[in-house]
Amino acid sequence: MILHFYHCPICGNIIVKVHDGGPTPVCCGSEMRPLVPKREEEYKEKHLPVVKRCDHYTFEVEVGSVPHPMTDEHHIEFICVQTENETIVRHLSPGDDPVSLFVCDSAPQAVYAFCNRHGLWMTETIEDIRCETKKKCKR
Repeated sequence: MILHFYHCPICGNIIVKVHDGGPTPVCCGSEMRPLVPKREEEYKEKHLPVVKRCDHYTFEVEVGSVPHPMTDEHHIEFICVQTENETIVRHLSPGDDPVSLFVCDSAPQAVYAFCNRHGLWMTETIEDIRCETKKKCKR
Protein backbone atom coordinates (compact mmCIF):
# COMPACT_ATOMS: atom_id res chain seq x y z
CA MET A 1 0.00 0.00 0.00
CA ILE A 2 1.37 3.39 -1.01
CA LEU A 3 0.12 6.54 0.69
CA HIS A 4 -0.60 9.56 -1.50
CA PHE A 5 -0.40 13.04 0.07
CA TYR A 6 -2.09 16.09 -1.45
CA HIS A 7 -1.86 19.81 -0.59
CA CYS A 8 -4.27 22.65 -1.31
CA PRO A 9 -2.29 25.72 -2.42
CA ILE A 10 -5.18 28.01 -1.46
CA CYS A 11 -6.06 27.04 2.14
CA GLY A 12 -3.14 24.74 3.02
CA ASN A 13 -5.20 21.60 3.68
CA ILE A 14 -3.26 18.34 3.45
CA ILE A 15 -4.98 15.02 2.89
CA VAL A 16 -3.75 11.43 2.68
CA LYS A 17 -5.25 8.95 0.25
CA VAL A 18 -4.82 5.43 1.58
CA HIS A 19 -6.35 3.96 -1.56
CA ASP A 20 -5.92 5.66 -4.92
CA GLY A 21 -9.16 5.17 -6.84
CA GLY A 22 -8.27 7.60 -9.58
CA PRO A 23 -9.41 11.23 -9.44
CA THR A 24 -7.27 13.93 -7.87
CA PRO A 25 -8.89 15.39 -4.74
CA VAL A 26 -10.40 18.89 -5.01
CA CYS A 27 -10.29 21.61 -2.36
CA CYS A 28 -11.33 25.30 -2.60
CA GLY A 29 -12.66 24.58 -6.10
CA SER A 30 -9.28 23.44 -7.49
CA GLU A 31 -7.41 20.18 -7.82
CA MET A 32 -5.02 19.57 -4.94
CA ARG A 33 -1.31 19.23 -5.68
CA PRO A 34 0.41 15.91 -5.02
CA LEU A 35 3.18 16.05 -2.42
CA VAL A 36 6.10 13.92 -3.59
CA PRO A 37 8.21 12.79 -0.61
CA LYS A 38 11.83 13.92 -0.62
CA ARG A 39 14.56 11.49 0.45
CA GLU A 40 17.98 12.77 -0.54
CA GLU A 41 17.69 16.50 -1.22
CA GLU A 42 19.51 19.37 0.46
CA TYR A 43 18.57 19.82 4.15
CA LYS A 44 17.99 16.06 4.60
CA GLU A 45 19.91 16.09 7.92
CA LYS A 46 17.11 18.21 9.44
CA HIS A 47 14.14 16.61 7.68
CA LEU A 48 14.52 12.87 7.12
CA PRO A 49 12.73 10.90 9.85
CA VAL A 50 15.09 8.77 11.95
CA VAL A 51 13.32 5.64 13.19
CA LYS A 52 14.61 3.66 16.18
CA ARG A 53 13.12 0.42 17.49
CA CYS A 54 12.54 0.71 21.24
CA ASP A 55 11.00 -2.74 21.67
CA HIS A 56 8.98 -5.15 19.56
CA TYR A 57 6.01 -2.79 19.12
CA THR A 58 7.37 0.67 20.02
CA PHE A 59 9.27 2.92 17.66
CA GLU A 60 10.72 6.38 18.25
CA VAL A 61 10.65 8.77 15.30
CA GLU A 62 12.83 11.87 15.46
CA VAL A 63 12.78 14.29 12.58
CA GLY A 64 16.33 14.82 11.41
CA SER A 65 19.70 13.51 12.52
CA VAL A 66 20.19 17.16 13.53
CA PRO A 67 17.14 18.42 15.50
CA HIS A 68 14.63 20.26 13.32
CA PRO A 69 13.62 23.81 14.39
CA MET A 70 10.16 24.02 15.94
CA THR A 71 9.36 27.73 15.67
CA ASP A 72 6.16 29.40 14.44
CA GLU A 73 7.87 30.20 11.14
CA HIS A 74 9.58 26.81 10.60
CA HIS A 75 8.35 23.55 12.10
CA ILE A 76 7.29 19.97 11.53
CA GLU A 77 3.48 19.81 11.28
CA PHE A 78 3.10 16.04 11.48
CA ILE A 79 4.83 12.66 11.50
CA CYS A 80 3.09 9.74 9.78
CA VAL A 81 4.02 6.07 10.27
CA GLN A 82 2.80 3.45 7.82
CA THR A 83 2.90 -0.26 8.62
CA GLU A 84 1.44 -3.19 6.74
CA ASN A 85 -1.92 -2.81 8.54
CA GLU A 86 -2.18 0.73 9.86
CA THR A 87 -1.34 4.38 9.37
CA ILE A 88 -0.70 6.56 12.42
CA VAL A 89 -0.39 10.36 12.34
CA ARG A 90 0.97 12.54 15.15
CA HIS A 91 0.46 16.29 14.88
CA LEU A 92 3.18 18.55 16.25
CA SER A 93 3.12 22.24 17.18
CA PRO A 94 5.76 24.95 17.40
CA GLY A 95 7.64 24.50 20.67
CA ASP A 96 7.24 20.69 20.67
CA ASP A 97 10.24 18.43 20.27
CA PRO A 98 10.37 16.98 16.72
CA VAL A 99 10.04 13.44 18.08
CA SER A 100 7.24 11.03 18.91
CA LEU A 101 6.71 7.45 20.03
CA PHE A 102 4.54 5.10 18.00
CA VAL A 103 3.12 1.75 19.11
CA CYS A 104 2.64 -0.26 15.93
CA ASP A 105 1.30 -3.71 15.05
CA SER A 106 4.45 -4.33 12.98
CA ALA A 107 7.59 -2.55 11.86
CA PRO A 108 7.05 0.66 9.89
CA GLN A 109 7.30 0.31 6.12
CA ALA A 110 7.54 4.06 5.56
CA VAL A 111 7.75 7.11 7.82
CA TYR A 112 6.87 10.63 6.68
CA ALA A 113 7.45 14.08 8.16
CA PHE A 114 5.96 17.32 6.84
CA CYS A 115 7.86 20.60 7.25
CA ASN A 116 5.83 23.76 6.73
CA ARG A 117 8.74 25.26 4.70
CA HIS A 118 10.42 22.30 3.00
CA GLY A 119 7.54 19.90 2.34
CA LEU A 120 7.12 16.16 2.73
CA TRP A 121 10.04 13.85 3.60
CA MET A 122 10.15 10.06 3.79
CA THR A 123 12.42 7.31 5.08
CA GLU A 124 12.17 3.53 5.03
CA THR A 125 15.22 2.92 7.25
CA ILE A 126 14.79 1.60 10.79
CA GLU A 127 17.67 1.49 13.25
CA ASP A 128 17.61 -1.55 15.52
CA ILE A 129 18.95 0.28 18.56
CA ARG A 130 17.32 1.07 21.85
CA CYS A 131 15.73 4.52 21.94
CA GLU A 132 16.68 6.82 24.80
CA THR A 133 13.43 8.71 25.23
CA LYS A 134 11.51 8.79 28.49
CA LYS A 135 8.32 10.14 26.86
CA LYS A 136 5.12 8.17 27.08
CA CYS A 137 3.40 7.02 23.95
CA LYS A 138 0.36 9.15 23.06
CA ARG A 139 -1.53 6.32 21.41
